[in-house]
Amino acid sequence: MIKSDWLEAELLSGGILHLQLRKAPVNAFNTATLIELGELFCRLKGDEKVKAIVMSSALKVFSAGLNLKEARHFDVSEQTAILNGFHYCFLQMFSFPKPLIVAVEGAAIAGGFFPVLCSDYRIAGFNATFGLTEVKVGVGFPTGLVEIVRSMMSPNDMRLIMQTGKPFSAKQALKVQIVDECVRDGEALRLALVIAKDYADLPPIAYATVKQQVRAPVIQTLKEQMNKAATSKPQPWFNKETSAAMAHMIESTTS
Repeated sequence: MIKSDWLEAELLSGGILHLQLRKAPVNAFNTATLIELGELFCRLKGDEKVKAIVMSSALKVFSAGLNLKEARHFDVSEQTAILNGFHYCFLQMFSFPKPLIVAVEGAAIAGGFFPVLCSDYRIAGFNATFGLTEVKVGVGFPTGLVEIVRSMMSPNDMRLIMQTGKPFSAKQALKVQIVDECVRDGEALRLALVIAKDYADLPPIAYATVKQQVRAPVIQTLKEQMNKAATSKPQPWFNKETSAAMAHMIESTTS
């Protein structure tokens, strides 16, 4: 059992690790949680007892992404740190050599959508939504994260989800293959655990090899961004629109 104030992981029969996000109210990320999650995946890839991971949320949403209330006040150093956190966390998830299955109930938005894109099989409840709202909060996308999106979505669907900031419903997500199955609300985790058993039975060395072959170009880009950050001065992510846009988003979601 792994437990912190925002996640819990339990090893089930057959080597299935159930990893559950549980940071109320919306499983928002900050630099510390991104690093912690990335480090967890880094450790788990070497744990022979773990054959596959199922990731879910204990809350009504999967994850709302970046904590905007904190982020709108970030200075340049903090902006650089969160960008590095995104690249590190999602590099570890995207390159994870074992099967990663996600069960999504509620919203998976902005940074909270990337665990879905990094996964190998995605199951959604009918009321799940998926979106990339960065344009609405006045920022562009971290370079490596754009390549994750590009590798997982068609150019036209990428255009719609990134340039409008509007979420896709579970039905739309199934149509454009963001998710693999839609089920009744409350059933996603049950099915994910079943699917994970099938993945866990695959030969692990071959699975890791094939997954690396499929994802190698994006993994390389993410590593390059990490190396670049290690040798560069802090760079601003925000622009003159960002603080006001974030404030507007916070107001619209809490009113």
